[in-house]
Amino acid sequence: MMRWSVVLLLLTACSVPSLEELQGERPLACDARHACGAGQVCVLGACQESPCGSTTPTVAYVDADGDGFAAADAPSRMFCGAVLAGYSTTSGDCDDTRAEAYPDAPELCNGLDDNCDGQMETGVASRVWYLDSDRDGVGRMGPGTEACDPPSALHVEVTGDCDDERADVHPAAVETCNGVDDNCDGRVDESFTEGPGALGLACSEACDGTYACNSAGTGTECVGTPPAPLFTDADGDGEGNGEPVGEWCPGTRMPPMTATNTLDCDDADIATNTQGTEVCDGLDNDCDGQVDEEMSCGSLRRVVDPVLVGGNWRAVAAHPSGYPVWVAGLDGKLAVKMTATSPFVNHDGHSAARCGPAGNTLDWHAVWINPSNSYVVIAGEDGWVGEHNGGSCFAIQSDIPGTSDYFSGVVGVGTPTQVFAVSSLGHLYEWTSVTLRHDSPGRYWGLHALGDDSLFAVGSTGEAPPLTPVSNLFTRSAGWDLPGRHNLQGTGGYNGGLRAVWAADATLIYAVGDSGLVVKGSGQERDWERVLPPVGPSLNYVSVASPPGTRNAYVIGNEGSTGRLQRLTPAGWAKAPAFTPGEPGAPLRDIAMTSSSDFWIVGDDGHVYHFPES
Repeated sequence: MMRWSVVLLLLTACSVPSLEELQGERPLACDARHACGAGQVCVLGACQESPCGSTTPTVAYVDADGDGFAAADAPSRMFCGAVLAGYSTTSGDCDDTRAEAYPDAPELCNGLDDNCDGQMETGVASRVWYLDSDRDGVGRMGPGTEACDPPSALHVEVTGDCDDERADVHPAAVETCNGVDDNCDGRVDESFTEGPGALGLACSEACDGTYACNSAGTGTECVGTPPAPLFTDADGDGEGNGEPVGEWCPGTRMPPMTATNTLDCDDADIATNTQGTEVCDGLDNDCDGQVDEEMSCGSLRRVVDPVLVGGNWRAVAAHPSGYPVWVAGLDGKLAVKMTATSPFVNHDGHSAARCGPAGNTLDWHAVWINPSNSYVVIAGEDGWVGEHNGGSCFAIQSDIPGTSDYFSGVVGVGTPTQVFAVSSLGHLYEWTSVTLRHDSPGRYWGLHALGDDSLFAVGSTGEAPPLTPVSNLFTRSAGWDLPGRHNLQGTGGYNGGLRAVWAADATLIYAVGDSGLVVKGSGQERDWERVLPPVGPSLNYVSVASPPGTRNAYVIGNEGSTGRLQRLTPAGWAKAPAFTPGEPGAPLRDIAMTSSSDFWIVGDDGHVYHFPES
């Protein structure tokens, strides 16, 4: 065409072509939006004659991202056959750098125009949001909210939280023992339902107990009604004291001799508890911390009487009615108090109504009052025995061997009365017939009767250490001879003797002796048991008595030159009345009781005590 222009120029040297003539002569520009005319194709942006002859060429445009769409201004190429990869015959790609962007593509939540409609994020959202109220990073289960952006700061894309009110509950949580499905696997406390201590299994640490989750959630513990602590109730009065000895589940049988309280102020006395009735006995019967309150009955106090001064009193006896009261001692000492208001009357060896020879200084060691006539029988040194009626005395001397031996106990039984005495040489005499009934190998120190047909004599076998304690039973049916000997259990290896005996009833006899020795047993049984002494210094026990109608024993003992009063019940050692103003400063020797509200105690150096005494 240029050739024709040169010829024309040569022919018309002065002719200049117009703009339209020039545009009509050069190739027209083309692209994906501006097509070429018939028989032409767009090559490198210019319309050219088709190189494919009779075959229609295919014009394709560079598809940079390979998504099947070319950009509107993409370079083109003519293909006579198949279109090569990387070219597309379709234009309209609004971002040929992203394969996700092309006309009618799904609109994604990415802040871009994915479907080339000129708008961003107007198509289908590809993100689902779930409410996470507890902010544990996992949203609640159930339908979520489809949106490109979270609806709120509390929305997350992770679901599966089975309790969106608790931050510690989510699928990644560790299952703890708390009654909750912590890890949202549809099971509760599954790690604690098998093996020892598994949830729901019965346990014995609590009443009606079963295993349940502990407070830390790390395991199980026995849960149920807490058992009540049990305390020793030695006297069986329903009230205990001391330290716990066990536990008890309400509704079950309570073990015997136990209580669930510590209200008892003396657990060895069944009559002493918070429900007790206060009586005049020198004890706090109702556990209110007071003794004999509101009674004005006096206390255990020394009796002030000139006749008693200086006497080394060895024995005392009281009539069951309370009076007369007789006291006897060494050096011929003998006195009587006939009534509660009268003074003691002296009947010693120098008095007109003495027992024994005039001016005698006989040592009296035992005394017994005949309840039928109130006469007193006294016994002592060198076999002397006398009966005094308060005005005069009839006395005789029995022949007992030895120069320093004496009658150590005396008692009467039956009707007519038979009076028996035991000696420090182991003899049993019947004084009323002046008959030696039995001679045992040893010594007797105490004698007491049970009814009209039984006598208990206690002492020791042998006459020199080592001594073995002995208790013998004499009966009327055996002619007061051939005694039955008791088996004193727990006294093996013991060196000492029994000094006194008292039959509280047919089933309970107490015997006491040296170095804290106490034994008890039944009149119908051969075996007697030893009773351990109370905590504290060991006493040498010298006398014992039981208030009539009770099974309690009042025991007299000495710690050196200090006298003591102790009280023993079937339940153990109980509190005893206290001396006023303090314990005696001299040894005590004997006790006589008409009741727990009236008793007498005598000892050395004029010490005579009475309860109650004002």
